This record gives sequence, structure tokens and C-alpha cells, in this order.
Amino acid sequence: MRTRHIKKFVVISTIILGLILASFSSISLKAMTSDEERNTRITPQGDMVYSNSTEPVIDGDLESYTGEWENATVQTQSIGTISLTTRVQANSTHLFMGISYTTDIFVDYDPVLNHTWFAVTFDNNFDSRIGYSNDTIDDGVVVNFKQLGAQDVYFNGTTIYSMVADDNVTGVENSVAVLDQYLDDFNRHVVTIEIAKELNSLDEPGNDIELHEGEPLRYLLILFQNKTAVYNHSLLFNRVSAWKSFIMNPTYDYFSYEEDLAEKSVLTYISESAYTEEGNLTVVNTIIDSYGFNNTLQMEKYGYEFTYSGIKSYDLVILIGNLNDLTADEIDAIRFYTSSGGSLYVLSEVSEDDDPANKLLMNFGLQIYNSTVCSEDTGVNSTITLDTGDMINLPYLTDSSIMTDKDVSTIFYQGSAFNFTMNGTFGEMIIQFQEGDLYATLNKSGEYYIDLDDNRLYNSSVDYGLNDSAVFQAALELQRGGKLIATASADIFNSTNILKEDNKHLLIRQLQWLFNLQHQLSYDNFVVEETVIEEGSEIHVQISVFGDNGTTVDNLHVWVVVLELKADRNQEDLITTGDNIDFNGSITPVDTIKANFVDVNVRMHKRGYGYNETQLVEVFMDPDVGRAIKLDVLAMIIFFVSIGLVVLGAIATSRYRGKVEEA
Repeated sequence: MRTRHIKKFVVISTIILGLILASFSSISLKAMTSDEERNTRITPQGDMVYSNSTEPVIDGDLESYTGEWENATVQTQSIGTISLTTRVQANSTHLFMGISYTTDIFVDYDPVLNHTWFAVTFDNNFDSRIGYSNDTIDDGVVVNFKQLGAQDVYFNGTTIYSMVADDNVTGVENSVAVLDQYLDDFNRHVVTIEIAKELNSLDEPGNDIELHEGEPLRYLLILFQNKTAVYNHSLLFNRVSAWKSFIMNPTYDYFSYEEDLAEKSVLTYISESAYTEEGNLTVVNTIIDSYGFNNTLQMEKYGYEFTYSGIKSYDLVILIGNLNDLTADEIDAIRFYTSSGGSLYVLSEVSEDDDPANKLLMNFGLQIYNSTVCSEDTGVNSTITLDTGDMINLPYLTDSSIMTDKDVSTIFYQGSAFNFTMNGTFGEMIIQFQEGDLYATLNKSGEYYIDLDDNRLYNSSVDYGLNDSAVFQAALELQRGGKLIATASADIFNSTNILKEDNKHLLIRQLQWLFNLQHQLSYDNFVVEETVIEEGSEIHVQISVFGDNGTTVDNLHVWVVVLELKADRNQEDLITTGDNIDFNGSITPVDTIKANFVDVNVRMHKRGYGYNETQLVEVFMDPDVGRAIKLDVLAMIIFFVSIGLVVLGAIATSRYRGKVEEA
């Protein structure tokens, strides 16, 4: 029995001493592997329409030849008790729709009398309403309306005359359609319709769809059975389907981790606006829904309350409107969400200093002025046009992207402007107790002023001049991963402005950046050369930094951070070797370090990419730094003591075993 106890003692002692010795290893590499570049595919949950080199014959027969619609996306809808099946596909120039339904009522086309006619409406401005006004026009195609086949139209209001014929500048229809029907075995009418519509026509901008790869399109169906060819907006009840959406060619290769849009969660919060009705501000929410994101809509009027525990799981929080009901606790929850790594999109409006919107934004170095921004040029009203020269050159506005491939060149803007409140400065600084970069994204030069008396005329004694520059939108990137884009206008993406293609593309590009769907910084060859250093010695570091797909990134900020027990001690920029990829440098730990190791990592930053950092590498220090005994002497003493204990244990075990055997 005693022999077993001695054996256990020897084994346990050896293990403990081995662990002690292992703890004095010269270097611990927690992250020496590089990020691998991976081309992956993005797969939205929403319906997808892919380009197809085989196009259908527009003859009203959905089975003119084998496989005519076999590659189409199939969607089902209902109008009253009638179920409709819609097939959607496209080629490089046209959108094709094949629609079929069965009904007891059908009357052939008649130019004078009642008959069956049909329409497809496209929600150009994502407001979920059919042609609500001249400023919110929706595109459409009618079939057998006032002529056999298709007529290209647009909807622009609520009267009986609000469906307008829309030939292009050549006087030729942009759409082609044929409606056919036959009786089935139960003497019911099987109606089939085939439509071809130009993706980008020559119509007046805003009247017609302009569909590009990666972008969503919403539509609904209208069915008038045995009715005259007069469109009456007030008689649409029970004649329209629900809105459906699809995405055109949504598959892209890009450098990032594999993402599924439905896995990206977003909270969209809409409050009232002083300048436009609430319904006009739901556009952002509708576009997010159309892409298939996991979206939650909350309205201020229904009393939603922000808490950190309630929003921390969202990938993006969007705040729209005047935000007047935000409390101090809710502002703290949103602030903490962003400073902890969340993405925040604020679309607000003119605000007093003590208004909730400004109380929130001032945590991030921003303030919205308390009136509309105008130009001193009386020929320019409060609607301001920004071109590419007014937009900061950022990768999420100029480089390849995931959700749209269209550039942004002209923005229509109405609203206020921003004041930078971090001591009147912007750029890299400490924000929310961490490194941050605050900068303008939309910045217009010229004689602009805040129109405090709201008369659209500059009065130097009343109005506030902006010193030749007005900032309409700003962005913030935080070291812990938080991102913020704030716009001093809730209406920049309302149901009127979204009809401007560039306004829509600006929204889409910025959404994908806030969702971290593009523009990642990666690193390779991260080497910390020294394993053990003495007092006064340097730690040499080298690293290679890349953009998407291994591309070179200009104007990178790359620096070493040395930490003692996870607390910042000092930092130093790395120097590029001239290729903007490879960086190296060195740093000497300060004399006050008392620990036997330091943690070394590298941080990287580029505007429009965000902050990135490597994982930690532990470098052990020679005991001359803050200690009297050398590390190698102490290790030798422990080593010989452990050997001695093992020998003594073995001798004792042998002798005791002999005595037991004699007994």
C-alpha cells in the first residue's frame, strides 16, 4: 500500500514540475496562422432570377417548346379566390414573365365592351403602394387593356386617369405580351399570359424599371374580369395580389466568409418625421425585406423600447425619423451596442442640441444642426445635388460589391448638415474609450448656411454660415468593430428620392458595408522574430496586409500594439517596404514592465474597410526587466530539483519494495 502511495507522489510531483517548466517556454504563439483568402458564394433566401440565354417565345403558350420555362423562378399568388402561378426569368436585356390561372369568368378582348384585362405593377420606389402620386410613380404593363397585347404604362396617382401610356422616345412599346385561354375538362377557363419587358428602357427616368444584377424587384398582379378598359384606383379591392419580390442574378464571388442573407439580422426602427409622412420612410425596410434579410420592423408610435439585451444580437440597427421618443436609457443601450461592435445606421433630421437624436450622435462626435441647410446662391433651393466630387473616395462606394454593381454618381439631398463635436475635429481619435475614425462621406463645398429663420434667404445676422463646406453624411469606424453611418436627413431615401437610381444604390452599397459583406482586411506572414528579449532589446515584427482577394490597399494604417497583462502600454506604426503590402518595424518595451511576458499584436485600418487586428503573441521577457534572478538560472535550479526528486523517489520505492518482498 505504501509503495502505491509513493508511486503516486512521484508521478504527481513530476507532472507538476513539468507544467512549471513548460510555463517558462520562451514564446507562446497564439496566432501564427494566416487568414486564408476564400472565394465563397452568397445565397439569399429570397427568390432568385438568373439570366438565361434561352428566352421564351411570347405567344401566350407556356409550353411552345420543351423547357421553355424550366429555368424560371416560380412564385404563387392569389387574387380573391383565384390562384395564380408566375414564372420569372431574364436575359441580358429583358425580363420575362409567364402567368397562368384558372377562372370561371373570362370575356375575350373587346375595344368597347366589358372584357377581361390584366396588369403587372412594379414597385419602383419600394413604398408598397401603387402609383401613389406624381412623385412616387410605379412602372407597369397592361395586357388587353385598350388594345390587344401589351401596353407599357406607369401609375402616378389615385384618380381614374392615373394609369398613363408610356411609349419610349421612339414611340415603340417597351413591352410585348400575349394572352391566351382554353377550356379545361371541367369547362373552366385556363388563362395564360407571356410578357417580355425591357430591363432598362429609354423612357423618362423614374417611369420605368431599371433592374441591375444583384438588385431586388417587387411586383403585384391586377386582374379585372369582365370590366371596361378604365383604370380606377379606388376599385382595386379584391383585384390585386400581394407584393412579391425577387433578386436578379444574386450570386457573386467575393472575399469574405460565406454568408447567407437570411442569417443577417436587422432591426429597422421608424419614427415620425417633420417633413414627410411616416409611410414615405418605410422604403429602407421594404428594400431590406426584398433582399431576404432577417428583418424586424418596429414603429415608434407603438412604443418599442431599446435595451442592450434586446438589440445586441442584431447585425445592424437602423434608426429613421426624428427619434424624439428615445430616452436616456435607450440612448445608452444603442451607444453601448455600437461601441461593442454593432453596426448603426441613423437617418435623422434637424435637431436641437438637447433632442434625443443629437444626444445619441454626440456620443460619437456628431451633431445635427437645428435647421435646413441651404445655398447662398438663390438659384439653388433646399434640394441639393451632390456629384462624385462631393463623395469621399471609399471602397464601399467605388469598388466591386455584393448587392449591386452600380456606381454612385449623383445624389439628391434635402435636410440639415452635421457639425463635428470632438473638439471640432475629425479623423482618428479616441471615441467611446477606443481608437476610432470619424469622417465625412458626403461633403459639399460652397456658400452654404443653416437657415435658422426658414425663409430660404441668407441673412448673416440670423443664419449660420458653414464656411464653404456642408457635411451631409458622416461615418465612424471603431477598433472593436463598431460601425456608424449617420445622415442629417430622414428623407434621403424616402419614397420619392429612392426613384433616383443613385440614391437607391447609395443605400444598398452602404447597407452591405454595415453588414460586413465586403471589403475585409486580411494578413499573412505575421512574424514576431524574438522569442526572449533582454532589457533594452527590441521586438521585431513583420506582417503582410491585403484587401479583398489579395489586392493591394493604399493608405493603410498598420501599427504594433504591445500590452502588459492586457493593458495598453505603448504603440508604434509599422513601416511599409514600399509595396503597401509588407510592413515591418520594432518596439522596445518600457522599463516599468514587471511581468515575465508581453502580448504583441498588430492593428490595421483603412477607411471603408474598418479596423482589423491580429490575435495576440506572447513574448517572454528576460528577468533583468524588473527581476533579480535570471530566467535560465531559475529554470536550471527547478530542473535539477525535479530530477533529484525523481531519483530519490525511485530509490525509496526500490528499497521499500525489497523490504516488502522479504516480509
